[in-house]
Amino acid sequence: MENLASEQKFYTYEDYLKINDGNRYEIIHGVLYLKDEWGDMRTNTSKIEKVKMLAAPSVLHQEIVLEIGAQLKEKLKGKKCKTFVSPIDVILNEENVVQPDIAVVCNDDIITKKGIKGAPKVVIEVLSKGSIKNDKIAKYSLYMEYGVEEYIIVNPINKEIIECKLNSFGFYDTKKLNITDDIILPECTISLKDFYEQNPEYLK
Repeated sequence: MENLASEQKFYTYEDYLKINDGNRYEIIHGVLYLKDEWGDMRTNTSKIEKVKMLAAPSVLHQEIVLEIGAQLKEKLKGKKCKTFVSPIDVILNEENVVQPDIAVVCNDDIITKKGIKGAPKVVIEVLSKGSIKNDKIAKYSLYMEYGVEEYIIVNPINKEIIECKLNSFGFYDTKKLNITDDIILPECTISLKDFYEQNPEYLK
């Protein structure tokens, strides 16, 4: 797509598929976001700006994603649900395409060759400095709107977990947990307690 860095427009999934510049992007309500290799984003207002991250938070982000993904893969073995770790496209509709850090899908019908076409049962996002606004506001509303049953926000910066569970009215009930508390999901329970005990420097 030509002049992508300066062009402002309403983006669709069709536009998204045409982008071939080596970067990762998401679309939320037709707005294009750049997602760099560490999972952080900047809005495409007048230009797309590459985010430069400090090494330490980025390493922690990746370690936590790997830890949670490994626990889910092991605990969901033999069950209907499958675990996916970014990068994988979650196509909610033509104007909303995201790449969550972790997605748990319990319906094989929405798994396609191009990605997940529909709402996962569980989405987990691990915050880093550049993604806080999008993960806690834009994606919170988006996942609630499209019926993601549980949205878990892991915040290693503030050392907390925000657990969002969809209620019968279609809204999220939210609960704040300590970073080492159990995360109770529909199919299993996971925890970062052992991870932090093995890496106490991350609690400082």
